[in-house]
Formats: sequence, C-alpha cells, structure tokens
Amino acid sequence: MKILVTGGAGFIGSNFIHYILEKHEDWEVINLDKLGYGSNLANLKDIEGDERYTFVKGDINDFELVKEIIKKVDAVVNFAAESVAENEFVAIHRHGRIRLVTFGELFEELSKTNKVIKDGKHEIIDVSGKNIKVLSFYNGYGAWFPLKKVIRHYYKGRLLCLRQKWGEIYVTPNHSVYDVFGNLVSAESNPELLAIRRINYYPHEHKFKSHISARAEGNGHLRVTLDKVYTGKKLEALLRLLAAYISEGNATYNKANGSYSVVINNRDKDWLKLLAEDYMLISNGSYSITKRKDTVYQLELKSKEFYQMCINLCGKSAPEKRLPDFIYGLDRKYQMLFWETLLKGDGTYRKWSRDKTAEYTTVSRRLAAGLGLLLALMGIDYTYYISKPRRGNYTSYTIRTRLFYNVSTGKRELIEVEYEGYVYDLEVEKSHNFIAGVGNIVAHNTHVDRSISSPYAFIESNVLGVYTVLEAIRKENPEINAVFVSTDEVYGDIIEGSFTEDDRLMPSSPYSASKVAGDMLVLGYARTYNLNASITRCTNNYGPYQFPEKLIPKTIIRASMDLKIPIYGTGQNVRDWLYVLDHCEAVELVLEKGEKREVYNISAGEEKTNLEVVKTILRLMGKDEDLIEFVEDRPGHDIRYSLDSTKIREQLGWKPKHKFEEGIKKTVEWYLSNEWWRPLVNEKVLHPTPWKLRW
Repeated sequence: MKILVTGGAGFIGSNFIHYILEKHEDWEVINLDKLGYGSNLANLKDIEGDERYTFVKGDINDFELVKEIIKKVDAVVNFAAESVAENEFVAIHRHGRIRLVTFGELFEELSKTNKVIKDGKHEIIDVSGKNIKVLSFYNGYGAWFPLKKVIRHYYKGRLLCLRQKWGEIYVTPNHSVYDVFGNLVSAESNPELLAIRRINYYPHEHKFKSHISARAEGNGHLRVTLDKVYTGKKLEALLRLLAAYISEGNATYNKANGSYSVVINNRDKDWLKLLAEDYMLISNGSYSITKRKDTVYQLELKSKEFYQMCINLCGKSAPEKRLPDFIYGLDRKYQMLFWETLLKGDGTYRKWSRDKTAEYTTVSRRLAAGLGLLLALMGIDYTYYISKPRRGNYTSYTIRTRLFYNVSTGKRELIEVEYEGYVYDLEVEKSHNFIAGVGNIVAHNTHVDRSISSPYAFIESNVLGVYTVLEAIRKENPEINAVFVSTDEVYGDIIEGSFTEDDRLMPSSPYSASKVAGDMLVLGYARTYNLNASITRCTNNYGPYQFPEKLIPKTIIRASMDLKIPIYGTGQNVRDWLYVLDHCEAVELVLEKGEKREVYNISAGEEKTNLEVVKTILRLMGKDEDLIEFVEDRPGHDIRYSLDSTKIREQLGWKPKHKFEEGIKKTVEWYLSNEWWRPLVNEKVLHPTPWKLRW
C-alpha cells in the first residue's frame, strides 16, 4: 500500500510514519509538508535513506501538487494542522534620529541598558515601550513600527545570500522572505524579492550638531576649531566635504611628524578649489592643492579634528565607508546636495533612449545599504548591479537611479556560505515583517502564526487544506481510503461524563473552530460524493518529537534547566493523555478496517489535571515542586476534555497499550537523552503565557 501523509513532519504525523514503516515492510509513504511552524524534518532523519519513504515539500493548499500525488496513492491520512545574519543591516529610528546599524551592533548597544534574557538557547532583549522603531513594509511603503524584542541565537551552518537587482540579504535557509507579489516564501526558493522604494517619513532637520569637541594642542601641532552646530551655508559646506571624502578621499596620519590630514583626489582642480573654500568656511585649518604625476589633483586638508570627524562619521578605508547617520534626518534639499556631490566625486550619468540614470559604485556594503535607505527617503527609484569579487578584491555595488526600469528581475543569484556566529530576529509591533539588508529587503518575523493571536494559519490548513485534499480525491482517485485526524477540542469542554461521536460540536478557540469546519467538509464530501473518508478525534497526545511549546515537553525542558514551570490558572484543567504510538495504531486500524463516513473517538481513559502531570514529571526527574509557578490562564481554556472511545474499541478491537505512568516515563527519558529539541526552543516557545505574544 502507498499512503499520502499530509503534515507528516509534525509531532503525530512523524510518529505515524515511523510506526507504519516499522510495522509494514511492503508499505510506502509519501510525506507532504510545507515545513511550517511545528514541523521538523529532523523528526524523520533516521528514515531519510529508506526507499519506501518520500518527502515532498509543498503546501496542502496547492491543488495541482496534491492532485498529482493523489493519483499515485492508495490511501490518505491527513494530519495537517524560520533568521538574519549578524552583519546584516537594519534601520533604527530612536530619539528623533535615523541610524543604519547591523543586527550585532543593535544587540550590543541595547544590551548595555536592557536586561538580556536567556532561555538556554536564545538571548532576548525586550524593549517594548522604549520608543525604538524599525522599518516595516506597510501598504506599499516603508513605515516605522515599534520594536518589541531583539532575539538571537548561536548558529553554525549554511547561510543563503539572495542577490539580485533589488538588493541583497543574508539569511538562514529556514528564514522566510516576501516575493514581489507579497507572498511569504522560503528563502531557498530564491524568489524575486520584495523591496521598498518609498518611506512614509519626511526628513526636516536643517542643522547638524557635532559631538566632536575641539581642543587646542600644546605641542606645536596645527590647532583647529570646528563649529559644534552646522546650519545654512556651513551645513552645505560640511555636506559637500563629507560626500567628497566618501567618494574620493582618504584619511592619513603621519607618524613621523604627528600630523593628521584628509586628502581628496580629483581631476577637476576647480572643484577642489570650491571644496577648499567650504573647508575654510567651517575650519581655520590650512590646506594645499597639488598635482600628481597622473594629472590628478589632490586637496589636502590638515586638521586633526576634521580627520576625526571624517573617520567617525564616514569610516576610514574604502570597504568601511558609510553615510553619516545624520544625513537621513536632513531636509530633502540637503540630501539632494549630498547625493549630487557623491556623484560628482565618483559617479557617472548615463543617457538611455527613455531614461537618464545616475550610477554610483562602492566596495562598501554598508555604504551601498545606506544609499538605498537615503534614496528611499528621498523618493528616488533605484536598482543595484552587484559584481562578484575578482582576484581577492571586494564585491562591488553599483546603485542606479532611474525613471524607468525593466520589470524583469534579471539575474537572481543564490549563494551558499558557511557561517558560525549569531543570527537574529526582530519582533515588531503590529507587523510580521521588517526591512533589512542592502536595498531595503522585506524579511519575515519567524514563528508568527498561532491560533489566538493570528488564527488565519489554522483556517488555511484545517479548512482550505482539507478542502484541497477532498477535491483532489473526488476528481482524481475517489475509491481510495482517507482518514482525517481531528481533535477532541471540537466538542468543547465537559464537566462530567464523556463525549460520544454523536454529541454536538461546541469549539472554544479559533483552532478548534477551524477543525470543526474541516470535519464538516469531510462528512459533507463523503456523503455527497460517496467518498471512503473517515474522521478520528483523539485526546491529548504525548511522546517523542512533540513540539517544545506543549505542556509535557515544555515542562521537561524547563525543569532540566531549573527554570520555573508555568501552569495556567490553578492547574485543575483535565485532559485524557494518550501515548502517541497508541494513537498511531488507532489511525492505522481506521484506515484499514474503519467504516466510511464514520467518526471514531480515540481516548486512553487516563485523565489527569495539568498539575498532576507536572508533578509526575518533576518526580521522575528528581526535581522539587517549588519550580511550579501558576500563571494567568489563557482565553477559552476548556476545563475538561473527555471522550468515550467505546466505538473504536468494540468495532475495531483497539485499546491503548501504554498506561500513563509508563508512557510519561518513556517520554521524559527520550527528551533527556535526545538533543532533538534544542534547535527548536526559543523565548516564544518556552514563554510562560505564549497566547499573549504577538506571533
């Protein structure tokens, strides 16, 4: 038999695949999973070489894909219920100033004044309410949204560099980005990237305050006094000098005589004379203009303070050059003056049939990112041409402004590099994305779609996904057997007694409501089109490979770290706990022997309060009950679930093989002896009240 398992990289699905392949030597399994939240291919790593197992990465809502697989299988079992590199750039708006920083610089800066929370894998800085904003994509524009948290963890493995004319970004393979149509896609698909070229912010500053204090030297060296606040003509002079330094300048220190100077080179002597006049307007230092042998003139500005200003604001060597941060907040007329001076120094203009473009090339990635931010603030369209380094040289970035451009993305590169270091994620208020990289690329907040804070992902999987599978079965292979795995949550809670398959459905959360809708679709399709479809509804599962946010694995993991164990409310919520392999056996029986268009409840008869479960785990681990901490209850938290599984026991002869004491002991031992869960835990997963988070 060949089975299609949807959502097979999740907790129950992966256990089911293991169970089937171990029990049936002649069965084959196709696992369709989009690897979303809660899915983990590491669950199935030990069977990757098994010829009977095939993994297909894809969305259950992809009708054409599902249709093609349905044609090839004999049965269906439906179980369907991401970081940025350290040196990547992000724009920050704080204290009225816009700055371009790397994720690493941002974390280190915030860690000096904010507590760093550690959960055993991740480091988190919570800056909610600190009035720090980052750029997000909103309604076609870049908009400033409050930053809530900066999260990082240590990572060793592949990084993906996505490089194209819209920009460049380095992310981990599991990170998500947006394509040009606004669809959330995996970085590995190398899409045409979504990037912003407009920002809903009007810079208005007309001054710059220098933080470099002037002081007289007592050793006979040249002494210079600089204005601390630059406005009007002096601000324009400073901007032209800094732009010229970025494009054509270098800063030098002569050890022999202790002199500091800034040298600007250009073939246009008259332009250098104008820059010298600018220099004399803001400084009482000296200058000289000389001619080199290659017909290039050089302007030497002799001043320690101006030397310090240039390297502090704009960097020193060509690969380090950057835009001074204060430029982002200046009025547009000053920004345009600065941009035009950059082009005068080291830029070109090209005239095409319909378009005049300005081009500026740099080997500084930070400068390339800063220019993208500046042009977006100015409302100027642009693209990049990024060339690979040759003979040990640096990658060069050519930014091109234009009125028109070909909508084709042109060449798209996906470059893999080995990496070891921190990777970062941001949690942004009211937004599931943030702008990063060269060219203002839109990246996705990882782990953002959960039931209470964002129900759509569950609607998509549990309703639209079920519909897609049913339609594919109806049109392509209506004779096959199909089992749709549901949950006891569709019945709601019950104070006394147990629900039977004929009881009314009364969901209490968006998740359970979406499961009810999926169940009704299954029964409706089965009756209307005479499909061999059945539904199973099980109680709470536990066992290996369960995602760490759930009660039992979270308790084991937190206890192993001697962290407090959060329990909702008073801990008296009751669940019937079913060992996952007993559930897998029940699903197998329904698949092979179950009646079509029937519902089967699956329960173990092992009812325990959440408090009892946690105390049992602590006892098995030799931990003190003082670790228990009662926390605010989540909305819609049902008091008690209980299912009557008489039907499957009497009709199909199923009964659970594991008592709770035996199953929970095996589960604790598995988590303590396996490192499987470590890459999955983060501040959100282990959070005491995850339903409060903006996922």
